[in-house]
Amino acid sequence: MTFTRSRTSLVFPYHLRDTVISRCNDFILDLGFKFTSNLDPSLHIEMICCSALRTLGFVMRLAKDFGLKSSLRALYCSIVRPILEYGAVIWDPHTAVNACQLERVQRRFFRFASYILGIDCPPHDYTPVATNLGLVTLAERRCNFGNKFLKDLLTGVIDSPSLLALVTFKVPQRSTRSNAMFHIPFSSTNYMQNEPLRPSECIRNDFISTCIKDYNFKMDDLKDEEISFLLDLQ
Repeated sequence: MTFTRSRTSLVFPYHLRDTVISRCNDFILDLGFKFTSNLDPSLHIEMICCSALRTLGFVMRLAKDFGLKSSLRALYCSIVRPILEYGAVIWDPHTAVNACQLERVQRRFFRFASYILGIDCPPHDYTPVATNLGLVTLAERRCNFGNKFLKDLLTGVIDSPSLLALVTFKVPQRSTRSNAMFHIPFSSTNYMQNEPLRPSECIRNDFISTCIKDYNFKMDDLKDEEISFLLDLQ
């Protein structure tokens, strides 16, 4: 398989002795990921959503007589949600269509939980159920995964010099008003703008700039992972 986003690609026949190695044009499965030639995550997201919905159907049949929210939450968080979050740092979608496709699985669980637990909620708004179960959106969790990955990469928890070399710190030659920690190169396409490490760097730049500009912010208002990120980078 040739990975390219160009409309026309150079196809070179590879041989093993006198045998031409067959070329895969659709997709390949590797380590649980479905890769296409243009590295579009849509096909992989569709695969994991179908798998998660099948598993969720099994959980719903198994837990239809449960009345404890801890049991429902434990089943969902241990069996269904990991399917939707495996390797999310790599394929985190930047389009609303793919993000909604993932959230639809969790909303289906919320609808089931509201019926089993008797939680009243407005139509198509499962915020009371999420608050009662202590669950956040999958998009917020993927954002936290990206931030944790960047933090572990910078603090040496993840030992990968090749990935660490991709992180570009902003070192200004003179004093400026910019408080950004990471240098974000210009991207001419949305594809490059949303590569795995770049969204996390943008989020951290905005977060650190906000903390520096707002002298009256309270540490109690910050999340644990945000406080840990600042302390580890001191």
